[in-house]
Order: sequence, then structure tokens, then C-alpha cells
Amino acid sequence: MYVVLASGSPRRRELLEQIGIEFEVKVSDADESVGSDLKPYVVVEELSYRKAKAVWEQLEVKETVVGADTVVAVDDEILGKPKDAEDAKRMLRELRGREHYVYTGVTILTKDGMRKTFHEGTKVLVTPMSEAEIDSYVASGDPMDKAGAYGIQGEFAKYVKGIEGDYNSVVGLPAGRLYQELARLERAKAPKKAMIFDLDGTLSDTIHSLTYCGNETLKEFGLGPFEDKDYQYFAGDGAANLVKRALRAAGDAELEHFDAAFHRYKEIFSVHCMDGVKPFEGTPELVAECKKRGLKLAVLSNKPHDQTVQVVETLFGKNVFDVIQGQEAGLAIKPSPDGVFRILEKMNADGAQIKLENVIYLGDTNTDVSTGRGAGAYTVGALWGFREREELVDGGADTLAAHPMDVAKLLNV
Repeated sequence: MYVVLASGSPRRRELLEQIGIEFEVKVSDADESVGSDLKPYVVVEELSYRKAKAVWEQLEVKETVVGADTVVAVDDEILGKPKDAEDAKRMLRELRGREHYVYTGVTILTKDGMRKTFHEGTKVLVTPMSEAEIDSYVASGDPMDKAGAYGIQGEFAKYVKGIEGDYNSVVGLPAGRLYQELARLERAKAPKKAMIFDLDGTLSDTIHSLTYCGNETLKEFGLGPFEDKDYQYFAGDGAANLVKRALRAAGDAELEHFDAAFHRYKEIFSVHCMDGVKPFEGTPELVAECKKRGLKLAVLSNKPHDQTVQVVETLFGKNVFDVIQGQEAGLAIKPSPDGVFRILEKMNADGAQIKLENVIYLGDTNTDVSTGRGAGAYTVGALWGFREREELVDGGADTLAAHPMDVAKLLNV
């Protein structure tokens, strides 16, 4: 990765060096005046964008530019850099013995003008400081060029009682988040040649089948039943984990019935795996659009392999998908990326040269997000599936799609 850093901060330079990003520095001359009624996180996002934009527009040969801005805030009052020693002392008196927040905003402008702006907020608790300690710290000169009149990475560290959030963001740059966002933009730009679909909750609405088979199993042990919404959370990590979660939820905390229940679940599911199963609205159209554009298609599921094939071919027909991969002996289940690697190997067996950055992985759970990201594919969270937006965002999905055909828009890159 190579970026232009729109900041003269030595601390930001050190953080970029620390995470191995090559860069050059071009200090921004952007106007930094903002309204006093704005929330701190809004201020840092706006100023980071102005800084990045000012430098990006000056580049004769466009490169990816990173702009950043950091503020310290007490009760949403922004403490900037001190004007003089007395101003620094005033700020430190406000901070001592209490919590405050440090906000760092970051904007990435890519070579082709794509923009990503975000912020991180970190809570910092400062221990009580005496007047003598404040005087001594100010006399050191360390506070004078820093927002809030302190630098957490220097002498002031002895007055920090604790933090909640990203330490590097307090230093001046959320380095881990920045790296992930840069990598995400790189994955987004790569041409897309293949798509791997999760099955349950993504391609097909299988919840009624899972609920029926799970409840029939539990009934034999005098347990349950549960509703569809419960099975949306029991599902996602293979049949064994579904049975374990259902048993625990039904009161079998020690899983005393697991071996017998899992055996019966597999027997019941082999007969009823297609009960009430249907494609989600829009998924047949997405599959057809991918075929039209020449993408290779695959399904990766934690269902047993034979039943994965049965569901996919019943709903979509034979020979629609280039590879169908379910759970098999010797293949680690999701969230291991091994299934993605096996699929790619099969796709390339005919001489195709598809790389992981050319693959879109589409799934509806954190397990799917971990699988796609772990493999290095561009990972899309399906909002029409079994889980909530927050799970997919927290899991690190590269982007989210509210409808299957929204995914088709990603094929234009």
C-alpha cells in the first residue's frame, strides 16, 4: 500500500511506519474553521476530509490521500491546541480527575476519487493532578503542540488511569481501522470474476425446515419447542452447533442429550431438508445476472454436502453453479476459509486464473463475514438473511446489501 499523508504530525508518520504502509507527506493548507455548535466527531470528520481533499486536488498524478484530524472533548466542548502555557494549564485542570473523549477523524480519497470518511472515539480517564504536577508538565513543553494539551504517548502517560477504545486513535491515527479500510477499498477495486454464496439465509430461505427438524428432535427428549426467530441464531455454524445451541436454550446446559439428539436431527433432516424451502426474493435474478456477465458461481455451506447439493439443485437447477461445496470429512467448516480455498482450486482447474481479490463472498452472518474476510475475498453482508445489520458491521463486512440485486451493482468494477 502507498498513500500520501496530508499531515505533518510526526506521530501519524510513526504509526504509518509501524503498520508498514509506504507514504509521503504533503501538509494540507485547508481551512480549519468550523462552527462551534458541531459535535466533535462531526468536526474531525469534516476537517479530515478538507485536509485530504486539499492535498488530493494539488496532486498532478493522483494517489490515495489520507487526511486526519484529532480533538479532545470534555462534555462535547472541544479543547484545541493551547495558545500558551496558561491555556495549557487551564485545559489540564479541566481534564484532571475525570473522563473525556478523544476523537480522530480520517478521510481516504483514492486515486479515482472514491471517498471513505470515518471516526473513532476513545474514552480517557485522567488521574487527579496537583497544581505542581500541572506546572511541571507544562514546563516540559510537551503539551504545547497537542490537542487538549497532552500527548498520551509521552510523559503524560503517568497521569492516564485508563482508556476505553483505540489507543492509537488517541495518539493521532486509528492505525488498525485505517489499514482495514485501505484494504477494503483495494478489494473493492479488483475486477470481479467469481461469486461464492452462503446457502441458508443468503440464497435460500430454509428457516422453516430448520425449525421443524430442530423442534421434532427436541420433542423426542421432552424439550422445546422454539420459533423461527430462535433458529435464525441457532443456525449458521453447521448442524452440530445448531443442535447444541437448541439443547442449551432448552435447558440441557451440559449437552447430556447431544449425541442422541444429533443423530436424530440428521435422520429427520435427511427427510425434511426441503420442507418449506424457497429462494429469497431476488436471488434467482442475481444468479442469472452473474451468469450473464460470465462469473463463475459457487455455494459454500456448513450443511452436509449431499443435502447442500440437493437444496441448491432443487431450487436453481443442475449445472447452474460451477461448484457446490457442503460439509465433508476433512474440510473445516466455516468460519474457516478452507472451503473458499477448495472452491477456488476447483474453479481454476480448467485454467481460469481467478484470484481471491476477484471473488465476492456473500453471506448473512458473522460466520460468513469471518469466512470471506479470512480468505481475502471481497465480503458482502446480506441484510435479507437471518441476522441483523449490527452483526455484519461488527464482523467487518466490506459492504452491505439490502436486496440481492444490490449486489449486482458491485459487478461493475
